[in-house]
Amino acid sequence: QQSGCNGFTDAEIYSLAVHYYDEDDIDVGRPLDCRVVVNHTIVLTEEEQREAHEQALRKATEEAYAKITHKSKSQPASNAANAANQQSLF
Repeated sequence: QQSGCNGFTDAEIYSLAVHYYDEDDIDVGRPLDCRVVVNHTIVLTEEEQREAHEQALRKATEEAYAKITHKSKSQPASNAANAANQQSLF
């Protein structure tokens, strides 16, 4: 923030990090309210895309199964409560 720059190269960030860990008496100061923007995109190989897709499917399947099993466990309790409140015709 003090430099007034809007962007830094990887080498500049690395040198700042090395300087931080080399010095013993650096005053960090107060936390900054800022955002970090990275100007490159990650390109996945087809294998990595396929693996990410499989993981997403597994996660969705597990969540759906958990939701179904959670509902089925709570339904018998509500059916039992309704059965207790109903009068028998016989």
